[in-house]
Amino acid sequence: MERKVLRTVTAMMAALTIAVCFVLLNYPDLHVYALQKNVEYSAKRTAGYSVLDLMRDETEILKGNAQDERLQKQLRLELPEGVAYDDVEIQNHYIYQTITIRIPHIDESYFYDYPMIGSCDHITDITFETGKDGGVISIVTDNVYELDEAWENEYLYIDFKNPRDLYDKIIVVDAGHGGNAPGATKQGVSEKDIDLAIVKRLKHLLDESDQHIGVYYTRLDDTNPALEGRVAMANNLSADLFLSVHNNSTASGRMSSINGTEVMYRASDTSGKSKEFAQVCLDHLLQRLGSQSKGLVAGDDIYIVRTAEMPVALVEVGFMTNQEELEKLKSSEYQSACAQALYDAMMQMLEVGNE
Repeated sequence: MERKVLRTVTAMMAALTIAVCFVLLNYPDLHVYALQKNVEYSAKRTAGYSVLDLMRDETEILKGNAQDERLQKQLRLELPEGVAYDDVEIQNHYIYQTITIRIPHIDESYFYDYPMIGSCDHITDITFETGKDGGVISIVTDNVYELDEAWENEYLYIDFKNPRDLYDKIIVVDAGHGGNAPGATKQGVSEKDIDLAIVKRLKHLLDESDQHIGVYYTRLDDTNPALEGRVAMANNLSADLFLSVHNNSTASGRMSSINGTEVMYRASDTSGKSKEFAQVCLDHLLQRLGSQSKGLVAGDDIYIVRTAEMPVALVEVGFMTNQEELEKLKSSEYQSACAQALYDAMMQMLEVGNE
C-alpha cells in the first residue's frame, strides 16, 4: 500500500514539474514579470517604501497605459482568484478616519501580485497586516468620508464622499466614558453602560427618522475613544450639533438625596447657540422624565465642550448617587424616554437653524 501511494505522489510531482516547465518555456514573460515584481517590491520595502508609496508608483505606471478614467478619482482593489466580493469585509471607522478592508487568503505578496491603484487624494497612510485568516488593509484618510463602493468583475472601486455633499444636516452623538473609563460606578452599575444604552435607543429613533440627516457616533460599543478624537470628529465634519450623554454623581461619590438633570454648554460661544441647544435639551428632558431641574451650567472647563466648534450640549441625565434616580436610569423605559427627549431636542434645534 505504501509503495502504491509513493508511486502516485511521484507521478503527480512529475506531472506538476512538466506543467511548470511548459509554462516557463512557452510563457517566459509571465515568470520574468512575476519575479521582477517580487524583487522590486522587496527592494522598495527594504528601502523604507510604505504601502502608500508603492500604490503611488503603480498608479503612475498604469496611468501611462490606460483606459480606466475612474482611477483619476477612485481607489481600485483587485480581488485574488478564488475570493468573492461577499468574502470581503469593509468597515469605516469614522472617529479614527480609518477604513479597514479584510480580505481572506492573502499574504504579504498581495501588493505585488494585485497592485492597489487609483487616486491618493484623500489618503494619508496605508498599512497592511496579515494573519492566519488573511490580511487587513487599513486606509487612513485626511478627513471623515462616506464610501461609495462598486464591484465590477474582480475589481472593487471606492470613492470617498464628503458627508456635506450627502446630507442636509450633520450631528455627532457621544456616549460618555467607555472601556477602561467607566465613569461613575454605583452598586455594580457603570455610568458608561447607561450612557451607551441611552445613545443606542437614540440611534434607533434617528435610524427610523425620514429627515435627511447624517448622524455619527463616537462609540457604539464598550470602547473609550480619546476626548481629542471625539471632538475632532465633530469639528472635522463641521457638524451642526454635538450632543454628549452622561450621568452625574456627588463630588464625594456617596449616595445622597441630591438628584436632577443638568446640561452643560459652551459659554464662550458668542452666538449663544450652545446655550440655546442646552436649554432645549433640558426642557425636553424635564418634560419627558419628570426630573428636577439642576439648570444650565457653563462647561468650558470640560475639554469636549470647550473645543467644540458648533453648538454643544453635555447632558447629565440624572444622579447615580441617588437611589431612586439610579433605579430609574437602569430601566429601559426611562432610557427610552430620555432618548426620545434628546431626539425631540435635536430636531427642534435643526428646525430653528433652518428658519
